[in-house]
Amino acid sequence: MAPAIEAFAQEQGLLIERYRRGKPAWELRFARRLGGEATIAISYRERTGHVLDVSAIWWLDDPAAQTRRLRSEKIAVYDRRAVPAALAQQLKNALTIVDRWTLEDLGPPHGPFRPAPQEPAGHQLRQR
Repeated sequence: MAPAIEAFAQEQGLLIERYRRGKPAWELRFARRLGGEATIAISYRERTGHVLDVSAIWWLDDPAAQTRRLRSEKIAVYDRRAVPAALAQQLKNALTIVDRWTLEDLGPPHGPFRPAPQEPAGHQLRQR
């Protein structure tokens, strides 16, 4: 599974974050040209680790108002016993879906939130 995810991320110029904040998931992060950041998350669904969920998330922060608008969608379920090419196709589908989202697809603002701790920000990630 890891080689398929790593190859896809490299081809697309996505930042890989493994087990970020202790979550049982890998995140493929990038900046959106429309603003904000997006992630394709590959997360364990069950303790055995055979089933993975592939989800897409896009968020846009308003630092002045300390609010965030968000869109997320579960894209696919991958069984690790399947061929890695199936996972690569699911990741490609997730990226295509995120690329189609517009500002109108974001939910209403939520917050206020405290400023985020220092971490790679959208302007440091490769844009799509």
